[in-house]
Amino acid sequence: MNQTNEWFFALIFFSGILGIVVAAILFFMNRNESFSPRLLASYLIMLALTSLHIGLTFSSFYLKFPHLWRSTSWATFCAPVIAYLYVRSVLQQSFRLQKWDWLLFIPAFLYTLNLLPYYLSSTKDKLDVVSCFMSDKTLIAREPEGLLPEGWGVMARLILGISLLMVQFKMLIKMRRKIIVSGHTVNQNETTYRWLVMFTAFLSFMYIILIGEHIFHLSKLIDLTTLIFFTISGMILFISLYLLVRPSILYGIQGWIQEPASGMKSVATEVKIFSGEEKKPSLTIEQGRLYKEAMENHFLENLPYRKSGYKIRDLSEELKIPSYQLSAFINQEYGKNFNELINDYRVDFMAGQLKESPDKLQYTLEALAKEAGFNSRNSFFTAVKKKTGKTPSEFFGTRGPAIA
Repeated sequence: MNQTNEWFFALIFFSGILGIVVAAILFFMNRNESFSPRLLASYLIMLALTSLHIGLTFSSFYLKFPHLWRSTSWATFCAPVIAYLYVRSVLQQSFRLQKWDWLLFIPAFLYTLNLLPYYLSSTKDKLDVVSCFMSDKTLIAREPEGLLPEGWGVMARLILGISLLMVQFKMLIKMRRKIIVSGHTVNQNETTYRWLVMFTAFLSFMYIILIGEHIFHLSKLIDLTTLIFFTISGMILFISLYLLVRPSILYGIQGWIQEPASGMKSVATEVKIFSGEEKKPSLTIEQGRLYKEAMENHFLENLPYRKSGYKIRDLSEELKIPSYQLSAFINQEYGKNFNELINDYRVDFMAGQLKESPDKLQYTLEALAKEAGFNSRNSFFTAVKKKTGKTPSEFFGTRGPAIA
């Protein structure tokens, strides 16, 4: 590879690896089991796979491993679907997929079937195909090795992506009206809504490129692979930087704005709702009311948050509520995640203890923090600072030698 290709190759792999790392953080470090962040992580994986595939076309990788050619191309069909599901899950405050969502992945399945002749061909034939692509990059967009006519893949991606984008914009407009009418124009909702608008706008730009290719055949004028790469890399960087600056977008829309308050329900119906037997993709107002009452009573009477290392799965077992529903409820009701909520309770517990028993001022703040359930000095300091904007010594009006 020449120097330009080496630089380009390195940049491609940097964006691909960044996407995988951020996705891993969102998925595996998501101890609260929130649904929307995991969808966003899946979308980043789709982008990363596509970016890495593009990078490998600038190397001799596929000449050595021709069997892997087009092995990740299905991701370009899954990406718009997952992006749509992500936006919908945030706007509809849902905690799982709907019954027929799997139908949206049929185009990816059909695309894979279309490439069966290539997958079943001999190694020599595969190598010949890859060699042609390496010498003429415009063939990558035309995809002649499939059963269907050349260029159908671009058209299929265009129809799928634009259709889902139109639905996304429609949902965004509808949600904006709901937020205004319901009066839930809190900072969390404004931040989340603005993020979703920018996310969808960035997606639109990606499909403008596909439109240009279909109508004007841009691949004959410029290197379409390079243009697509910069768009995908830009999306990965955009998502990663936005999460770094505004991590609160992971908590989604705050408040109960999906449906009007319903009338009183029977005890049997309430039990059905509380046990999770109502198979709905999002929480209802009744579920929210019951969950809040159960959780706050449990916290008031049993003080479970004082246990060091207390997790959402512990609360789930104690309340007999699925953890993914608890996570959705906390995000929706309080606009924060489980760990933040628990730490807020711990800070309030310490403040209450010092108010009721001033003699505890003789103890260090570190000792009181441990009694409240904090398992480290850093987590205690961070929780107090985030909740109050003050250091522990400033907020509690005392001085702990290990904390101040």
